[in-house]
Amino acid sequence: MDVDHGESMLVKEPATTQQQQQQRQQQQHQHQQNQHQHQYQHQRAALVRQAEAETEKIEEALGWVLDLVQRMAMGYFALSQFRCGDALESLGQMPNAQLDTAWVQAQMGRAHYEQAAYGNAEKHYARVRQLAPTRLEDLEIYSTVLWHLKRETQLSYLAYELTDAAYYAPQTWCVVGNSNSLSKEPEQALACFRRATAIDPDFAYAHTLQGHEHVANEEYEKALQAYRLAIAADHRHYNAYYGIGRVYERLGDYKAAHAHFHYASIINPTNPVLYVWIGTVLQAQKATAAALQFFTKAVELAPRAAQTRYKRARALLAVGQMEMARTELMRLKDLAPDEARVHFLLGKLYRTMNERQLAVRHFSNALALDPKVGDG
Repeated sequence: MDVDHGESMLVKEPATTQQQQQQRQQQQHQHQQNQHQHQYQHQRAALVRQAEAETEKIEEALGWVLDLVQRMAMGYFALSQFRCGDALESLGQMPNAQLDTAWVQAQMGRAHYEQAAYGNAEKHYARVRQLAPTRLEDLEIYSTVLWHLKRETQLSYLAYELTDAAYYAPQTWCVVGNSNSLSKEPEQALACFRRATAIDPDFAYAHTLQGHEHVANEEYEKALQAYRLAIAADHRHYNAYYGIGRVYERLGDYKAAHAHFHYASIINPTNPVLYVWIGTVLQAQKATAAALQFFTKAVELAPRAAQTRYKRARALLAVGQMEMARTELMRLKDLAPDEARVHFLLGKLYRTMNERQLAVRHFSNALALDPKVGDG
């Protein structure tokens, strides 16, 4: 049977349209898939960038924390080795927010104390009291700083605060003992130090303070016993070795005194007081040239310590180094213009140099300041 070609076309046309629609749907589906893929890649890239930024921030924060902890650790370790200058340098480079914390201020106060820089130590410990009024650690050191500076009112008030806030703490009784010692009440001071060691028998500093008080009372055997108990509690407690040296120096056993001062200086090589005492006992043994080296070392560590410069000037004069002695005494006169012994020593210097007019002037100044003056 013949079929009309026009009808044939009409029959095939719907199939073609259907195929086109399928193709268009496939294309649309592919386009949608491409869009989804593009969006996914864009979102993934954004998430990667965000993660990288967060990782960078975390790494930066960790680096900052690690640097902070490292400075604290370096400062603490240096202080434990009595490298006080290094400790102050490490701690002083910390950010202000961390620098002005009780722990850091206490470490800096301790570093200054170990160098016998009591004025600087007081500032840091006073700040510690403001930042952390209930903190007890190192208050026994703070009380000793106040004792050296003769701050009787401040020390008395600190003792009052602690007996009210921490009655059973050994630090409290060290503070109260130092307050009584400064008030010239040795028996009460000793009772307080004994109470501190009764509360904590391993509190080395309380034994040492007890020893110092016995030395002041000329009870040398009791002092030695107290210092030895301090060393038994802490074998690196240089203060006790220094105390034993003081006992032997007073007893005239200069070799034993020198040995203990020397051992204390090995533990703490930055304390000028130890070098002054080494020089003192060497000078007592007529080893003035050797003593001069230690006085010089002490002056380098504490340039503004008048007593140290005075001892160095005397040693320079004794070994005949007149020009250096004059330079030292002129610096000393600026530090302590009203100190009679300085003028007396200048008078001796100028008399030795045959400068009679200057000698008479300084001898007159010395006598005007203190009629009983000598160069001792």
